[in-house]
Amino acid sequence: MTESVLSANGETKHQIHSLLRLSLSLALLFPGGSVAADASHGAQIAAACASCHDPSGRGHAIPPITSLDEQTIIKFMHNYRASESSSHVMHAVALSLSEEEIAAVARHLAANVRHRDPP
Repeated sequence: MTESVLSANGETKHQIHSLLRLSLSLALLFPGGSVAADASHGAQIAAACASCHDPSGRGHAIPPITSLDEQTIIKFMHNYRASESSSHVMHAVALSLSEEEIAAVARHLAANVRHRDPP
């Protein structure tokens, strides 16, 4: 499925480049993850996530994250950080976030859970 998504029309490649630029910007703004992660910071990070993960949950190429609970999001981010999940983009994103930032975005997303309608 990954090959078909990547070769479909180049949109996914553009999204990956956009996400990498965004991740780099976050890393430059918050070097070393030394900024205290609070609710508004979690919301800012979640807004960056929404650039690829369709907030409506209807995205087909990239899995939705709006219906995940806090612990699941944290687990996924740790898996990406440890390269236990196969996404180079998410690996880079997970490495760019501190533990506090991962927890803040997970709390924000879980607090704003949107239950998807069945297809």
